[in-house]
Amino acid sequence: MTGVAPADGLLARARRMVARSPTAVALAEQVYRSPRLQRTPVFRRFVHQRVAGAEAAVQAGAPPLLWLETVSLGKGRGARCDPSTMAEVMAMDLFRRLVDEASAWGVDSVGLSIHGEPMIDARWIERLQYVRMAGMTYRFSSDASMLTPALAATMLELGGWAEVEFSVQGRSKPVHEATMPPRPRDLVHANIEQFLALRRAHVGEVPQVTVSCVTLAEDELPEFVRYWRPRVDRVRAGWPGEAQQTDRSVPVRGHLPVVDDAGPQMPCPAPWRKMYVYADGRVSPCSEDAALRELILGDANAQTLRQIFHGPAYAGLRERHREERRHEHRICGGCHVNPPWI
Repeated sequence: MTGVAPADGLLARARRMVARSPTAVALAEQVYRSPRLQRTPVFRRFVHQRVAGAEAAVQAGAPPLLWLETVSLGKGRGARCDPSTMAEVMAMDLFRRLVDEASAWGVDSVGLSIHGEPMIDARWIERLQYVRMAGMTYRFSSDASMLTPALAATMLELGGWAEVEFSVQGRSKPVHEATMPPRPRDLVHANIEQFLALRRAHVGEVPQVTVSCVTLAEDELPEFVRYWRPRVDRVRAGWPGEAQQTDRSVPVRGHLPVVDDAGPQMPCPAPWRKMYVYADGRVSPCSEDAALRELILGDANAQTLRQIFHGPAYAGLRERHREERRHEHRICGGCHVNPPWI
């Protein structure tokens, strides 16, 4: 199948235009979350057209976006790389099989983190090498505490590093270390700055870099954004309870969560577009459930990725969302995140 349908081409151009401007991103988010807009026949028709297109892609065999959680965390404070909170590392045999299945399915890029610091894994580079041998690129999130210059240089030379998101919960030392113990703020900042220097000097493809925070107070956030925005491709930052985003080059691609308890629950793109495989092999369509891990639709230890994605649990969830019966679902019914269908 070649070429791009005119409507899809226009939508892709619109996404790129929005992504270039933080103001446009904020406006798009505000418009999309409007309950008045969401209740209009035109908007609902647009959503259902997108749902129909996503369903057609699933039936045609298109793979979802895929994340493999190489390291999970236990019931700590949510800190990424404290070994005392590490619960499980994905078995290497399972990891290799899932990478092989994904490659054969046509997945061209895989996420290698969900909740957990992936670089704490002693076999991290071995995993990256296997992903590269399968012909795929990779992306992950990290708190940067383990990203030494030597490790960063090895990863850049290996190639295929498409994206990285650094979770940096504070600009000042007291705020960062109160939010992200036991990572020293100076170590984290030094590792990121050294990596950015290596990225600038590297000949060849380099990853897109995002720095994000979600818990900063109003007096801390502006300085956080001012410091990081000239240094990286994207800054994702939020006042408590309100996600905001400043973007220089990365398309919207569904990264604007829209949360409004008063608004209608729209069909969510996740059951059509996403697959998260936890370190123990359980499979979910949704990262919003990654803390409780109750929305489980399959087990990759016993089923292939395709069997799970086309199986009755995924199909049934898609049907509920498509028929606007999301509110009936035990987990989805309690969620008011409406990711845009753009």
